[in-house]
Amino acid sequence: MLSWYKADLHLHSVLSACAELSMGPRDIVERALQKNLDIIAITDHNSAENAAAVVKAAKGSGLTVIPGMEVSSREEVHSICLFPDMESVLDFQDFIYSHVVEGIYDESFFGPQLICDKDENILGQSDKLLSFAIGATLEQVAEQVDRVQGVIYPAHVDRRSYSMLRVLGFIPNHLPIKAVEISQRSKLGDPQIKFLQKNYAIITASDAHDIDHVGKEHTFFKLREPSFAEIKMAINRQDCRAVSLEIPRAGI
Repeated sequence: MLSWYKADLHLHSVLSACAELSMGPRDIVERALQKNLDIIAITDHNSAENAAAVVKAAKGSGLTVIPGMEVSSREEVHSICLFPDMESVLDFQDFIYSHVVEGIYDESFFGPQLICDKDENILGQSDKLLSFAIGATLEQVAEQVDRVQGVIYPAHVDRRSYSMLRVLGFIPNHLPIKAVEISQRSKLGDPQIKFLQKNYAIITASDAHDIDHVGKEHTFFKLREPSFAEIKMAINRQDCRAVSLEIPRAGI
C-alpha cells in the first residue's frame, strides 16, 4: 500500500561552514521529528562526513535519513546528490575529494567545518575547501552519481546564484536528471517552473543552515515505505509513486 511521506531533502550540518552551530546531528533529528518529517537528507557542501552521525542519531526514532551531498561543480552549479547508503556516498566522496580545489582553509574567515559523532561530540575539523567549486564538470559528477546508483538534480533553480538555469541557461537533457529543486513552493506559478513541471518532478526543500529552518520547505512523496529506493522511484514516476508540493487530498 502506498502512503504519503513528508520530506526535507536539503539540510546542512555543522560540516558546512555556512551552517550555524545549532545544526548538530542530534539537534537536526530532534527538530525534524518536531516538524513531523518522515524523511530527511543530509547534503553538506562537497562532503558526506557527517551523514553517518545523523543516520545513527536517528536510529530507532522512525525518521529516515538519506546520505547525500550538495555538489558545486566546475561550472559553479549546485546539484543535490542522494545515495542508497553510506557505502555509495563515501565511494562518491572519494571522487569529489580527488577534485576539491587545493589550498589552505582559513577557519577564521570561512568558519569551522566540524565533524561530529551522533551525540555531537566534535571528532575533528575538515581542512578542505569544501565551499568552493570542485574541478570536475557537472557531466562528470552526474556520471559518478549514476555509477553508484544515486540520484542527482539541480538545487534551487529559481535563485540568482549557483542555479543551473542561471549559469547554463538550460538543463542538459543527456544527463540523468529527472527532478529539479525550487527554493519556495510559491515559485510553482512561475512560467519557467510550470514548463519544467512537464518533464521533471518538482521538489522543494529548506536548504536549512540553522535549526529553525529545518522543514520550513518540504515535499510529499507517495511511497510504499520511506526509503531512498522508493524516493528514486517517485522521482522517476514509476509504479504509481508520486511527488507533490501540496498536502495531498485523501484518496489521491
